[in-house]
Formats: sequence, C-alpha cells, structure tokens
Amino acid sequence: MDIHGKKALRVLDVATNAKRMGANEEAIRLYREYLDMVDPSFTHGVWNSMAEILFEKKEYDNSLSHCNRALELMKDFIPALELRAKIHNALGNTTAMEEDRNTINKLNAIEQAKWDDPNHYYHYK
Repeated sequence: MDIHGKKALRVLDVATNAKRMGANEEAIRLYREYLDMVDPSFTHGVWNSMAEILFEKKEYDNSLSHCNRALELMKDFIPALELRAKIHNALGNTTAMEEDRNTINKLNAIEQAKWDDPNHYYHYK
C-alpha cells in the first residue's frame, strides 16, 4: 500500500462533502478509495461515516458490519456505539441495543469523573 498523505486527505475531504450533499453512493466510493490509500489504524471515523449512510438507506446488516469494523479499530468510539444501538433497535435486537447504551453510559461516566476530579490532568494548563 502506497500512502500519499495529501492525496488521501483530498479524497477524504471530497468524500465528506459528497456525504454532506447527499451524494451517498459517491461518498461511499470515495471513502473506499481513501481506505485503500491509508493504514487502517485511524480509519474508524470513515467506517462509521459509511455505516451512517447505509443506516439511512435502511441497509441495517451492512451498516452493522461497518459499525463493528469501526469498533474493532477503536473499541470506545461513542459515535459508532450510538449508531450501533440505533441499528440494533431497527433490527429489533433490544438486548444488544441496551448493552451498547450501557457501554455508552459507562464511558460517559468515566469521562465525566475526570472532569469532576480537580486533581485530574485535564485541569492543568
């Protein structure tokens, strides 16, 4: 895989704009092109963006697969967990939906505890 950073970022920008404009097929095509250009380490957001498009198209199983890929790359990625909960709800998987919502609540509580702790490094400048 040849990594061309500037070209990859241009493709990502065009894909994001296409998604924003509702050109969903073009956005997915460009997101896939971007994925072929970069190391997968930091692609969780792209997988989640594709999952959002697929969710809007009511392609729930495909959307779920993309969400799961995003979560494989970053297990605590709240936007993907939130979308996956919606997908599970649409599929009638209430137990899985509740598990994702509980995970989200736990992650939010952990983050809030950091902000509530005056000795946490978040408060140092």
